[in-house]
Amino acid sequence: MEFTYYNEKLIGQLEYGFLPISPNTEMGYRPMELFVSSLTGCSTSVLANILTKKRIDYKRIDVQVSSTRNPEEVNRIEQLIFNVSVQTDIVNKSDQAEKLAGLVLKNCGMIQSVIGSIDIGYQIEFTPDQPKKGDVA
Repeated sequence: MEFTYYNEKLIGQLEYGFLPISPNTEMGYRPMELFVSSLTGCSTSVLANILTKKRIDYKRIDVQVSSTRNPEEVNRIEQLIFNVSVQTDIVNKSDQAEKLAGLVLKNCGMIQSVIGSIDIGYQIEFTPDQPKKGDVA
């Protein structure tokens, strides 16, 4: 990976393409957004693989992430809560949700890298397979 800083933003030259990074949302992605995105990307990919291995069919996975930061410690991230909704035809899987969440936390390399420093909560809910607003049929 290569990065260049100029004009008040950092540009990453990555395998997929260019990645603008800046605390100014009009100039690039904020570091906090990228950090949370990397944890979400890793954990969601791990969850998708686990669901496939357990033969649990799903249409989509939606993730909402909330954060708690400490302004007295340079706005340090102290807690991240991942609320995951798995759309599936088989809704009565709530007994497996906690086990699946534990497997995700255990097998996501990005989360394992920060779990000692940040309180991570990961909650899975199985919901009926219904189109969401904006879905293309």
